[in-house]
Parts: sequence; structure tokens; C-alpha cells
Amino acid sequence: MTPFLREGDAFVCELDDFEVALVASLVGQVVELIGDGGAEEASGDPFARWAREFSPPPLDRSDPVVARLFPDAYADEGAAAEHRRYSQDALRRARIDDSGVVLADLEATDEGAQALVVAGDHFEPWVKTINGVRLSLAVRLGIESESDHTALQALSARDPRTQLVSLYDWLAFMLESLIEAGETPA
Repeated sequence: MTPFLREGDAFVCELDDFEVALVASLVGQVVELIGDGGAEEASGDPFARWAREFSPPPLDRSDPVVARLFPDAYADEGAAAEHRRYSQDALRRARIDDSGVVLADLEATDEGAQALVVAGDHFEPWVKTINGVRLSLAVRLGIESESDHTALQALSARDPRTQLVSLYDWLAFMLESLIEAGETPA
């Protein structure tokens, strides 16, 4: 991957074919984990859409990744549950929509044959989505602090987690590169 560079209102970088496939796979896994929740909408049944709006399928909060991506807004469980009731579906749909933007931009690279172009209005969905993927990896790796990350970087090359740590660091580079390009004046 080359660092993102600002070109007018867009952000451009080069990704190899395996990098495109890797990012698409990771984004797809997060979308699958949080649940599409759109099957009823796709059916075209207006009653199903209406019912879904008033009782959306709950997120599986027993998964620590889901709990991290959708943290409680209140310490009080009753207030947190009430908040989830009214906000969870919109937050989930926003994450899925942002992921769709990322996946479409990745698809436009023709498996890395073309440069990745992130339009200016796609900047925020990209930052949110890549950050969400990194948070997911951090939870799975047990990274809660800098010292956790440092300890994981010291693992033996034979430890299977070293590849995930490298991936976590690579996504950090991608995210940092995009943010720095976003700070560059157009």
C-alpha cells in the first residue's frame, strides 16, 4: 500500500490485489457480525418494514466486539436498554451503509488494478469503517492499552497472533495515512 495522497477533493492510494481482498473481507466480516438486519426491507413488504422500525432485531451484545462497536450510552442498565431501543437500528444501519461505501470503492479498483480513489464525501465512511475494523481486531487480540499492544508486538513469530497484530498495525497505517491526507489543504 502506498500512503493516501490528496488529489483535489479525493484521496488516492495504491493497493495490491491481496490488500483489496483483505480489507473487503475484514469489512464484510464486521458487517456480518453486526447483522444486516435488512432482509425484511429487501422483501418489499411495507408491513415488515414498519414492524422492523418499531422492533428491530437486537444486536448480539454477548459478543465483546459488538459491545465495543456499540457501547452503552448510560451506566444504568435500564437507561442504556431504553437508549439502545431507540438508537441501535439507526447506528447499525449507519455502520452498514458506511461499510457499503468502502466496499464499493474497493470494488472500483478492479482488484487493485486501478488506484483506490476515495471521494471527499466518502472520507468519513472510510475513517469510521477502518476504525471499526481496527477496534474489532483490538477486542479479539485483547488490546485495551498501549502496553497490551507492546506486549503483543514482542510475541514470537511462531505465535499465530503475530499476523493479526501486523494486520492491526497495517490498518493503523492506512487510517493514519488517510487522516493525514484529509488534513492536507485541497
